[in-house]
Amino acid sequence: MMKIDKYDVDTRLFYDAREHYWVKIEGNKARIGMSPLIQETSGAFVAVQMNGAGKTFARGESFGSIEAEKHVGPLKAPLSGKIIKINQAVVENPRLINYDPYNEGWLLEMELTNAENEVLDLIIGEENIVEWFKNELKKFEDKGWIAQ
Repeated sequence: MMKIDKYDVDTRLFYDAREHYWVKIEGNKARIGMSPLIQETSGAFVAVQMNGAGKTFARGESFGSIEAEKHVGPLKAPLSGKIIKINQAVVENPRLINYDPYNEGWLLEMELTNAENEVLDLIIGEENIVEWFKNELKKFEDKGWIAQ
C-alpha cells in the first residue's frame, strides 16, 4: 500500500483507468472493487445492485448499478467473464466501499474469459499506477470534484 496525497493505493493490483476499478487477478479469476479516488468523489454509497452470479459479461457491459450521494450510474465490467461471487456484505452495507475499498468493500469475483488480451488495457506497476493516480487526482481537483 502506498500513500498518494491522502489516499492509500494498492500498487500491486491492476487498475481500469476508464471506470476506476482495481482488479486483483489470480489465475483465471479476478476480484474487482472501486479505487479509493472514485469512491471519494462519489460520496457515501447508499445502494448497490449487481446482476446474479453465473451471468457472463463482456468488458464494458453493465453488471449492475450504484447509487451514492454525488453519483448514480451503471457498474461496467473492467474485464470479460462470468460472475462467480457477489460480495453480499457490500449489497447490504454499500458504505464498505467508502471505508474499506480494498478489503471488505470489494464488489465481485469473476472467472475471466479474455484476460490475456484485455489485461493489456489495464494499468499495472507501481510507477504507472502512481503517475495515473496523481494525474486523475489533479484532473478531479481541477473539475471541482474533490475539495482542496
